[in-house]
Amino acid sequence: MIRALPAPVVLVALAAALAGCSSDSEPAAAPPFASAPATAAPATTGPDDRRGCHALSATNAKAHPIAHRDAGALAAGAADPGIKKAGIGLVKAANGVVAESSVETNLALDRARIALATACGAKFGDGPW
Repeated sequence: MIRALPAPVVLVALAAALAGCSSDSEPAAAPPFASAPATAAPATTGPDDRRGCHALSATNAKAHPIAHRDAGALAAGAADPGIKKAGIGLVKAANGVVAESSVETNLALDRARIALATACGAKFGDGPW
């Protein structure tokens, strides 16, 4: 016994077959039923500012400098200028500790962590973010 195919399957197959039959060199437009539904969530247009803040709150002060550098790198990609600037500062401070661990470089790392936490707090309120 032959079973009938559902209507959407037939329409998609028909649209695919007709798309290749055009004599023009331009591709055929997508059929209207192939577009996203109207209830789909809007795409985010910018980077997520909260990612760097969350990564900072997930690392403790005694974590390896690479973890701080990773949190700073996420924050450096933020759209918020305060978070971005603090993230860049944290990356630089963490790189300084990786290159030479001294009292000064560790203090600079702590200051950079505080600067990013302050910027995150200014944007999102008290943490953890």
